[in-house]
Formats: sequence, C-alpha cells, structure tokens
Amino acid sequence: MQGAARDISYAATIEGRLARLAVRVIEDATGRRRLMRRAMGYEAELAGGAEFWSLMAARYGLDPVLGGAGLSAIPATGPVVLVANHPFGVLDGLLMGLILQRARGAGFRILAHEVFSRAAELRDVILPVDFAGTPEAARRTIQMRKDAQGFLTEGGAIGVFPGGTVSTAATPFGRAMDPEWRRFTAKMVARSGATVVPIYFDGQNSRLFQLASHLSVPLRMGLLMHEFRARVDRPVQAIIGAPIAPDTLAQFRADPKSMMDFLRERTYALSPTPVDWRATGYEFDERRRA
Repeated sequence: MQGAARDISYAATIEGRLARLAVRVIEDATGRRRLMRRAMGYEAELAGGAEFWSLMAARYGLDPVLGGAGLSAIPATGPVVLVANHPFGVLDGLLMGLILQRARGAGFRILAHEVFSRAAELRDVILPVDFAGTPEAARRTIQMRKDAQGFLTEGGAIGVFPGGTVSTAATPFGRAMDPEWRRFTAKMVARSGATVVPIYFDGQNSRLFQLASHLSVPLRMGLLMHEFRARVDRPVQAIIGAPIAPDTLAQFRADPKSMMDFLRERTYALSPTPVDWRATGYEFDERRRA
C-alpha cells in the first residue's frame, strides 16, 4: 500500500517538467524527507486498528488547542459544513480532519487539492479540487460538486477552505489573508439546508513564504512542506465558533456572495486579535483578479 507521506508532493500541482523538478528539489531540501521519516511504519499501526487522523497528529506532534465553543458546537448528526481560513497548508487539512473525526467519526469529507486524494488513506475522504484548467479538470470539478452536494444531502459533514488556496499577504510585507471566498460553499449550504460551523486557525506562514509567493508559484509551492515542518511538535490554536442554523442562512439563499461574506466575517471574528475580514489576500487565480 502506498502511504500518504510518500505519495504527497506539491510538485504534482505544477505544470512543466522543470518546474515540477524545482518544486521537488525545494521540498526535499527544506523538510519533506524529514516529514517522510516521521511517518515511516505508520501503515502497520493502521493495520493494527489505529485511527488515521489521530495517528498522524501523534506522529507529527500536533497539539490542537480548541478554543471558542469547542467540539460541542459541531452537530453530531445531520448535514454540516465546517468553513475555515487556510493560513498554513498541510497543517490546516490535518487539523480539519482531526476535528471532524473527533466530532463525527469516520463519516466526513474534506474539499482539498486533488493531490491529497492520491494517498490511499485519503481517497475516500477527499473531495478533490483540480486546478489544472483543462477540460478534464472541469469535468472532474463538476463531478466533485455533485458528489459533495449528494453527501451533504444525505446528512454528511464536509470541511471546506473557501479561499481555495493558502492565505497569502496582498503585499510581501502585509498580513496573510485568504483571497475572496468562493461561492460554491454557499450553493452547497443553500441546497442542503446544512448547519455551518466556522473555525479560525490562528497564525500565518513565515515571511519567507509570503515573499516567495510574490516571486514564483513553484517557489511558493515548494516551500509549503517547509512551512508544515516548522509547525510540527508545536501547539496550534483552532477557535471553533457557534453553529449557524439553516434558518439564519436562509436569508442568503439567492445571494451566495452575501452568504460567503457573512461566513467570512463570522470566521475572522473568532481571531484572538482584531482582523478586518474585508481585507483579502493575494489572488492567484488570474480570472478573479480585478
């Protein structure tokens, strides 16, 4: 069985052979190999009955400090969407999975980059988002949206990072923020009548990462594993907000942008330090730039 640590590399997200090679070299030089070594042998523990998310948290010394309303804010049954900012990358996804597993057991999904669905342990969890921009990627996106909507309608729980990319400062020396939140989440919520629970992950990636993100996309992607390695064996604060009932969200049924603005405001309001939720980070999708 191919393991998650061996399969996952952001090199697969980059077009061009030389660019992919550059990402892999940066990853391996700045921490990916050390991360792989920490995961060695975990397959045997899974075969012995260990639970994936808790095992990964233990292997990497992740200590989520759950603030706010805590896990009790997440309904144990019925359709639920967890929305969160995306400050770090890999770490956010692991914490989202850990929170969902603790609150809902095995029956949940996470919208994430399709590269993570290549790991055997994650294939049944990840609703893959393909950013390739090809006709095949568009077809996969349509199927993913159908799968997500169907899963929610059946009473499932889904974790979403509506910004669609790791938070990045709009200017090299600014504060890292998500770009404008994508509206697909609002459509899922409106059609399913799901309860929404906001989560705020406190912190941001290094200034090196912010600078690199403005210089080169391959350099940015190559440093994401380094940013994850910098946060192992450290506590991470995740503030869970009060659940937002379907009745509250019904007013936005025909206005997905207003719903996402409302959810973004509720999420950033959980920050331990004041944050202007209207401020947006760097937008990497050229189609969305003004």
